[in-house]
Amino acid sequence: MGNKHYYPSINLLRGIAALLVCIVHFTGHADLNGRLFEESSWTFQLGQYGVNGVYVFFVITGFVIPLSLSKSKFVLRKLPRFLAKRWVRIEIPYIASMIAVLFVGFLFSLKNNEAFTIEIARVFHHIIYTIPFTEYEWYNTIYWTLAIEFQYYILIALIFPFLVAKNVWVRLATIVLFGASSIIFKDTNLVFHFAPVFLMGMVLFLWKTEQMSLELFAVFNLLLFALTIWVNGLDIAIAGVLTSFVIGFVEINKAIFNRFGDISYSLYLTHGLVGGNLLYLLNRYTKTHSSSFFLMLGAIVLSLVVSFYFWKWIEKPSKDISKKIGA
Repeated sequence: MGNKHYYPSINLLRGIAALLVCIVHFTGHADLNGRLFEESSWTFQLGQYGVNGVYVFFVITGFVIPLSLSKSKFVLRKLPRFLAKRWVRIEIPYIASMIAVLFVGFLFSLKNNEAFTIEIARVFHHIIYTIPFTEYEWYNTIYWTLAIEFQYYILIALIFPFLVAKNVWVRLATIVLFGASSIIFKDTNLVFHFAPVFLMGMVLFLWKTEQMSLELFAVFNLLLFALTIWVNGLDIAIAGVLTSFVIGFVEINKAIFNRFGDISYSLYLTHGLVGGNLLYLLNRYTKTHSSSFFLMLGAIVLSLVVSFYFWKWIEKPSKDISKKIGA
């Protein structure tokens, strides 16, 4: 098996995950002109499964971050550098999307002749991902997942030496304790609540780096599947196991899918701002299910186009800066 570090199927999975999140938000769109799709429609019902795209991202993160730490021979003294690299990687696009959200809010306030204010404290808590622990709300609801992922970055860096310890019992204890934390800590604003999902990626990492046998990997997947059902729900458990399976056993390496994966974070950040506002502006003109469906497709296409340029002009440069930190 060897110490492989490139898994091209992850690119496709990232793209699919971002697209699923778009679909759940667009099919569930509602404004003063009513719902885009009636809740009884097949489109709305099917679209609700798109929420599982978030958990696809969590499994991927659970896998790729320890893989990256392993590749860089991470030790705790490298923690500041690691967090700085991750912060820059996700923060620059995140802040850019937040500025765009605030600018659109400003335009709408002008249109409606309303006062527009920016609360410095609210912006600060966005920057350090502590909004859930304040009285403020996220400017964009999808930002909650970034807070969970950043908590995971801190946690995995702290427990990584134990996860890859030479003593197999230390490794197993690390997995068990993190899994048990999902039962102890029930606050959905904490990474511990999603521990079983992240662990699906982490045990995959251990197997792929030959620190866990295939048999033990299979056993842990069954246990994590059951734990995820108990803590997070059946849909999330299925999404997690399927994601782990595709990363571990399926190799899809196509240029178009790789680019789809490249823009997935940009699509995730901007789809509500782009596609969501398109739906808001044109929803009043939809009279049939078909017209609503084609409007949704238009919102997806426009979101994909904008996300490509957002990736090209903002996300890709931030990724390049991140690579240079501590180099």
